[in-house]
Amino acid sequence: MLKITVSNTSRGTTFVLSGRLTGPWVDELLTCWLKQEVDGPAPCHVDLREVTFIDEAGTTLLSQMYRVGVTIQASGCLTRAIVQNLGKTGVHNHG
Repeated sequence: MLKITVSNTSRGTTFVLSGRLTGPWVDELLTCWLKQEVDGPAPCHVDLREVTFIDEAGTTLLSQMYRVGVTIQASGCLTRAIVQNLGKTGVHNHG
C-alpha cells in the first residue's frame, strides 16, 4: 500500500509518499506526477521519508523523475541506501 499526499506551495509541488513504492503504486505515482505536469509545470519534489520499500519499477520511475528536475528527499537506512545507489544514475539524497 502507498499513500500519496500532494502539497502545492509557492515553492512547487511536493509528493509525500508513505508505504511501499511497488507494483501498481508506481503507476499511481506516475499518474499523479503527469497530472501535476499538465496542470501547470512547477518545481516538483518527492519526499520518501515515510517509504518502507522501493521495487525496481519504483527505482526506474524515481530515476526518470530526477532526470527532468524532480528533487528527491529520503531518510532512514533502507530508503537512503536505495537512493544512494540511485545516486549513481543521478538521484539526489537530501537527508
